[in-house]
Amino acid sequence: PAEDLLAIEDMDRELAYELAARGICTRDELAEQSVDELAEVPGLDPERAGRLIMAARAHWFEAAGQA
Repeated sequence: PAEDLLAIEDMDRELAYELAARGICTRDELAEQSVDELAEVPGLDPERAGRLIMAARAHWFEAAGQA
C-alpha cells in the first residue's frame, strides 16, 4: 500500500495490506470505493468503511474549497 493510504485516519497496516491485495493501494483508489464495494473485506464493518472512505475523500473537498 502507498504511504497516503497508510496515513488515513483509522487505517491500520493489516487493513491497508488487505485493501492493497484487492487492488486498492492508494488514498484515491479507496476514495473511489463505496461501502458496498468494501463489504467483502474481512474485519471491515460498514460503519468503519464509510469513515475510511470519507477520510480518503477529505483532500478532494479541501482542494475544492481552495479553488
